[in-house]
Amino acid sequence: MTSCPICDAECATVEITGDAEGYDCARHGKFKVSRTVLAVEASKTRGEWDAALERAKGRASPDEWPCITTHDF
Repeated sequence: MTSCPICDAECATVEITGDAEGYDCARHGKFKVSRTVLAVEASKTRGEWDAALERAKGRASPDEWPCITTHDF
């Protein structure tokens, strides 16, 4: 278990191949965050993270998890 990067609630991590970490949060659902974002965007506010997830969801196809990238901030 780890913390959701958006809300800091305890959540499961999901192994993802490539340059992303996967999260399964009770509040935010299943999503990925690029490792670059985790390294440089961690200080963003909760509102900025929520908005970034919404942008990532808008790009994702129905059969894939949204992935937050630096372009979402």
